Amino acid sequence: MLDPRGGRLTTLHIYNFGGIFSSRKIIKGEDKITILYFMRNTRSSLHWTFDLHADGPNGPVLCRAQSSYNGPPLMGDVNHGPVTLSMTAVRQPVKMERKRGAFNGTVFFKGPDQKEYRWQTTARLFSVVMECLDAEGAVIATYRVTSMSVTKDGVLIVQPSGKFMLDLLVATSLAMRTPNN
Repeated sequence: MLDPRGGRLTTLHIYNFGGIFSSRKIIKGEDKITILYFMRNTRSSLHWTFDLHADGPNGPVLCRAQSSYNGPPLMGDVNHGPVTLSMTAVRQPVKMERKRGAFNGTVFFKGPDQKEYRWQTTARLFSVVMECLDAEGAVIATYRVTSMSVTKDGVLIVQPSGKFMLDLLVATSLAMRTPNN
């Protein structure tokens, strides 16, 4: 699929592995056959962690993501803090956090180019769409959540301008989809 602005879009299909309440996801390429990533999620009473592997469950770990708090929603006074991503290709951890005054579904992070990006969530009657925007408001990636499906979580479409940080876009979109981030 070509982007009208020039270049080829990258389309990834995200599936829940083991059912709707599974803690694992398989991310496949445009052909819906080739496994590009595998995510395994673990939860405790206070936080969640996931490992993102390249090429399947036995591939090298590309990222470890961890939330700072995953407590009950009635503890509204608790500072939930950022989600921290430890990317193997990046020396410093990437922090995903909501900023004061930002809309509730907007989460900011810095890319490998040290520029600020943000994921915004838009919920409609039968669909949820997350868009990753750069500082100028240009769409870098779009995650369309699949509704009415047990096995497919969604589709991540990355613009040519976002390919340089494909692993990070996959990791941050999965962190956005992990409950209570």
